[in-house]
Amino acid sequence: MDRFLIVYRGAADGSKDAPPRAPGGWRDWFARLGDAVVDPGSLAAAAVEIPNRLLGPKESTSSLSGYAVVQAVDFNAAVALAEACPIFDEGGSVEIARLAGSPDASPG
Repeated sequence: MDRFLIVYRGAADGSKDAPPRAPGGWRDWFARLGDAVVDPGSLAAAAVEIPNRLLGPKESTSSLSGYAVVQAVDFNAAVALAEACPIFDEGGSVEIARLAGSPDASPG
């Protein structure tokens, strides 16, 4: 089994036009994922960006809004796990990456 990072993007940002977060939907989704969850991660409330070591942090323009780590046999299985993610109901999306060091991950 490989480990996959699921990054949530573009979720509710607290503005009056943003769809509300539904905590129950997130709990239910994680319950359905069961043992596939390696690290439930967290939703993000705010972010800063450091463009390089010489400049200080600035408010991030990224749509990063949280993450989780799951285990699955391949990308297709990881996508299937993510398809029911509540972020889609909040107007967001996901990005999925196989983590290096996963038992079956090949280098490069």
